[in-house]
Parts: sequence; C-alpha cells; structure tokens
Amino acid sequence: MPRLSFGCTINHLDNNIAEVIVDQGIELSIEMVEELDDYLDAHYSVHFALLVNKANRYSYTYEAQLCLASLDKQKAIAVLYHELNENPIPSQFDKRRKMDNITIKSFPATKLGTKAALSWLKTILN
Repeated sequence: MPRLSFGCTINHLDNNIAEVIVDQGIELSIEMVEELDDYLDAHYSVHFALLVNKANRYSYTYEAQLCLASLDKQKAIAVLYHELNENPIPSQFDKRRKMDNITIKSFPATKLGTKAALSWLKTILN
C-alpha cells in the first residue's frame, strides 16, 4: 500500500476506488491535501472515488477543508466513521459540498457499512 509523506496510507480497492487512512493525531494542512491530490491525479486517469476510513482521529486546517475533493476526476467520497457521536465530515467541507455539488455520504465502519459504502461508490461511478 502506498504511503504519503505526512502519514496517510492509500489502499487501492478497485480500478477506480481508493481507501484513504490518515494516521492518528495528524492535522491535515493545505500542503498535505495537495500531496494527496497530486498522488490521486497521477494514479487515476479516469473518474475515481474515495473511501475515507476515519479509523484514527485527525483534523484539518481551515484552508485544507476548503481544498478537499477539488479534483475534477473525483466523483464521490464515502466516509466510514468509527465514533458514533463524532461528525465524520468537516463542517466547511459539508458547506462546500452543497455549493460544488460534490457527492459524499457517511457510513458506519462495520462490515455491512463498508460493503454498503463500496456498493454506493460503484453505483456513483457507473
């Protein structure tokens, strides 16, 4: 599995779906988001989707939240949440999603939730 410099693992689940897992305690900066975007843009020549596995607690700077999901080829994001009382989607991202029409949905990080998330992503991509 590829690993980015700032503590992020990428697991390619399908031809056009990647799972992203950020390490515990990371605060994602705009530079880190750009590194992730550069990697994804280079790896995928066509439309793709992300499965963001929030197995660890991490945060985003305000600027990073504004840049999330900015790639034209990125069509959808499924977020797997492990903490029931935590909002898995940053507030600024949720606002931007409504403005930019980005498709995002949260799923519980259970076996059925993961299966449902992957099925949903495949439906969006087809």
